[in-house]
Amino acid sequence: MSQPSLAVIVPAHGPSPHLAAVLHALLAGDDRPDRIIVSHSGSHDPREWLARDFPQVCALHSTERLFAGAARNRGAAHAQAEVLAFCDNDTVPERDWVARIRRRFAEGETGFLVGSVGVAESGGYWGMATWLCEFSEQAPWRPAGEQLGGASCNMAVRAADFAKVGGFPEDFRAGQDTMLFFRLRDAGLTQWFDPGLVVRHYNLAGFRRFVRHLSNQGRHFAKVRLSAPLPGSVAVRFWPLAPLLGVAKAARIVGRIVHARRFGTLAGRLPGVAIGMIAWAGGCTYAAASGRFTGRY
Repeated sequence: MSQPSLAVIVPAHGPSPHLAAVLHALLAGDDRPDRIIVSHSGSHDPREWLARDFPQVCALHSTERLFAGAARNRGAAHAQAEVLAFCDNDTVPERDWVARIRRRFAEGETGFLVGSVGVAESGGYWGMATWLCEFSEQAPWRPAGEQLGGASCNMAVRAADFAKVGGFPEDFRAGQDTMLFFRLRDAGLTQWFDPGLVVRHYNLAGFRRFVRHLSNQGRHFAKVRLSAPLPGSVAVRFWPLAPLLGVAKAARIVGRIVHARRFGTLAGRLPGVAIGMIAWAGGCTYAAASGRFTGRY
């Protein structure tokens, strides 16, 4: 099998305290990528310490804040590889991550891949509640197969397909992965979920951060649905129905946990999931109403 060249792109913003752990994992893996590109923006320019501690890494920096989609696109433009793999500055890949991606594309993968998101640090009760609300569809205990969800903190795509659809949208603070996946599927590619393709996420602790994060996720869910014909678009466009999306999302999260027979997780985390979905539905409803009447989010 012909082994395709592969570049890993890591967007980062500000201090990025877990970036070194991500890079150590990539360099200690069973198969090293041909290129690793850190695309950083904002404060705490990392180029000096990256050049000292990780001379193999290409470091880009912008003093102007870049949203994650713009940072990833900037890294992709420097990749010079057949396959682009993306992880985040707070998601640590498993040892076989690069090898598994390269093998799938060497075997003739014609679609694109999304992998699972495990846990590196729990972040306590509210950190795990955030993780369940955000990543339950990509949990390592989910079944493999074709999927519409996914997270750009663990994905891989042929560079030609990425360029064909114009990469990530750059004006979305969140939800840019949903838009990219929609564009790739619309171009005729199949989206495959591989639960064995694992990165582990550093969850953030704290109730206020939990509520703020889920509310922000809800707002950007609405923004995406006002931009593309995805599931939930009708309820967002007719904004009085938007709160029902929180109920539907909570039911899906609970259903995934039950299907995996993780009843202890359900019993312990159900209150957190319920509160998270209230925050998410509030953000979604606010953005849906604002977008409908003012065009603002």
